[in-house]
Amino acid sequence: MPALSSTMTEGKIVSWIKSEGDLLSKGESVVVVESDKADMDVETFYDGILAAIVVPEGETAPVGASIGLLAETEEEIAEAKAKAASKASGSTPPVAETVTPTPPPPATSTPTISQPPAAPEGPRKTTVTPFAKKLAKQHKVDINNVVGTGPYGRVTPADVEAAAGIAVSKPSESLAATVKAAASSSVPPPLPGSNFVPFTTMQAAVSKNMVESLSVPTFRVGYPVITDALDAFHDKVK
Repeated sequence: MPALSSTMTEGKIVSWIKSEGDLLSKGESVVVVESDKADMDVETFYDGILAAIVVPEGETAPVGASIGLLAETEEEIAEAKAKAASKASGSTPPVAETVTPTPPPPATSTPTISQPPAAPEGPRKTTVTPFAKKLAKQHKVDINNVVGTGPYGRVTPADVEAAAGIAVSKPSESLAATVKAAASSSVPPPLPGSNFVPFTTMQAAVSKNMVESLSVPTFRVGYPVITDALDAFHDKVK
């Protein structure tokens, strides 16, 4: 699941444009994802075969989770299907490496299913997100000693917080808990013939932000102004 915005923590599969077994070309739209901003077409970075769909239409997945598996050859399709079945059942069969989502480049619509490149030989530069650098400086954490869990080993804010001993909560679980608590406390009894419609991803994000805004303090500052000269001028030109 790609991060289609800076505030996106999970996405909903609106529809799969391609089906299992379809040939994919680099730059081709594969799936439509609903983020907290809008519905967006997601493309693939690589040529290949859509071997298995892990997250079906109508279901959600956190950012970074596998939603589909890409195979380079027809021989790999069976292994990808077995891997997809293991994700659904929770088991882990001994199959080939998993194809994981490719991280999105800045300010562009990004692919969701791609094949990770081979690990480079020799030392490599540690990549760190800007917010992770800020947290590392704030908590006095040596960024070079933090093991990155993001795409391609990138150090994320969660990695820095874990290194600093700060408990990290999952945003998707926090969002779901907020929405569930608000629903249980404010939803009126259902009217005859009515039905409940669940929030879209965007509506849930807006609701969460509005609830959080209630805790922001408000300050008002006032001071007196003498307007005698202004009043005299008004009487003169009236």
